[in-house]
Amino acid sequence: MKGERVQYDVAVIGLGAMGSMAAWSAAARGGSVVGFEQFGIAHDKGSSHGGSRIFRRTMFEGEHYNPVVARAEELWHRLEKESGTQLLQRSGGLCIGPRDGELVVDALRCAEAGGVEHELLGPDELAARFPQHARIPGDVGVFEPGAGVLDPEAAITAAFEVAVAAGARLATGCGITAIRPEDRGVTIETADEVVTARRAIVATGAWFTDLLPGLPLRIQRSSLMWFTGADRAAYRPDRFPVFIRESGPVDGWGIPDVDGRGVKLGAGPSAPKPWIEHPHDNDHPVDEKDVEPVAEFCRAAFPGLTPTPVDARACMNSKTPDGDFVLGSPEDAPSLVFAGGFSGHGFKHASAVGEIVADLALAGGSSIPLERFSPDRFRS
Repeated sequence: MKGERVQYDVAVIGLGAMGSMAAWSAAARGGSVVGFEQFGIAHDKGSSHGGSRIFRRTMFEGEHYNPVVARAEELWHRLEKESGTQLLQRSGGLCIGPRDGELVVDALRCAEAGGVEHELLGPDELAARFPQHARIPGDVGVFEPGAGVLDPEAAITAAFEVAVAAGARLATGCGITAIRPEDRGVTIETADEVVTARRAIVATGAWFTDLLPGLPLRIQRSSLMWFTGADRAAYRPDRFPVFIRESGPVDGWGIPDVDGRGVKLGAGPSAPKPWIEHPHDNDHPVDEKDVEPVAEFCRAAFPGLTPTPVDARACMNSKTPDGDFVLGSPEDAPSLVFAGGFSGHGFKHASAVGEIVADLALAGGSSIPLERFSPDRFRS
């Protein structure tokens, strides 16, 4: 009923990858939790759909991600156990490129710093072990045997259900009309009620600035596509690891055929991907402009695949100027905890991100260093 006021320890706004994990973590710790999602659970309108996401611990994005992903791996296993659902399928993982290229150099440095099991494959060994990839002179591979594939829809659903079982009140199809941080907490308005909480975790993905303008987040359309070839068995997880490749113009990533749809491929950062003004602008089918960069990558990188997608879905990423996440409370609104700007490489960390922001909301701190992720770093 409109006007109703209910007090909670934590309110979670957005129940996608990060929000569902935050609700699970906060409820598991005994906090009173309410959460709101404008769509359904594990919906296909944001950044966490498409049946598969890469899990890896070779953090070429920077060593400051090492403690996050290490904790994430532990929590993915915990969520599997608590939900009775397999979420992570091992396939191994590859970073492919020139030995002195940025990707390989950074992958090796961060793997060594994080204590991640890995091996450096020279050009001949890379070609012998993984002949699916086109051979490009000078390319080597960093192989991580523990990498694999996460099921995003299953993971979000599992976290949602475990959170509810722990006592969280989670509502779907419920948009937020206002968030008002106050001296002693935060007030959240929906079309039907007014809720108060000691702290609110804001994890609304590409919709972040709709309710809280101010962060320099941009939205990029990034489509998901699947390809097949004559030898489909060669691209299953036991023979074809997840990978990222930066070999000059041959720049992209991929996931083995885990569900019968084919190999999932995406173009890398050098490919043209349109920026959009608002998430609603992404609500149209994949078109020829989306397909061509990925088809070109497929053509150059995989002689055994037909460079015409058998399936394609629109997706998008919310990006920060520096590519790092936004995790923490802004100085001018300490009752809010931000979880945003995951810049296309966040899902693997989602279980740990949920715990981090739940820790911030319930205890005011985290054991994981968060300086690089401060929401105040963009202030001039």
